[in-house]
Amino acid sequence: MRSLLIDNVAQSVACSVVASRLDYCNALLSGAPAATFDKLQRAQNNLARVVSHSRLRTDTRPLLRSLHWLPVRQQVTYKLAVLTHKVRTTATPTYLSELVQTHAPPRALCSSDAPLLVTPHQCTRMLNFSVNFVNT
Repeated sequence: MRSLLIDNVAQSVACSVVASRLDYCNALLSGAPAATFDKLQRAQNNLARVVSHSRLRTDTRPLLRSLHWLPVRQQVTYKLAVLTHKVRTTATPTYLSELVQTHAPPRALCSSDAPLLVTPHQCTRMLNFSVNFVNT
């Protein structure tokens, strides 16, 4: 099917069908294991090879650059940065603005004017409950 499409149409189809699936909810991948990113990156690399008529062993970094596509891990970082910027600069729902809080140091520091953010503490430790069974 690729041989029937001109390059611009092939890139549009690739972006609308496959790349949009790779980009969907990828902000949730922040902190995901490297194996997850590797699988998604392989899919994006294969897509870039198909769009550009390249061979299987072709290095994909120049292909991604020529197609103006970010690698998957950088897409996740970029999407989180854009989301954070929108939350800080626009009137967003309160549930999002509560998650992004500006750091206020307790005393004057050289970095006091820097727009640093607070990373909220997440409790992930499980409590151990001991249950005593009485033999009857």
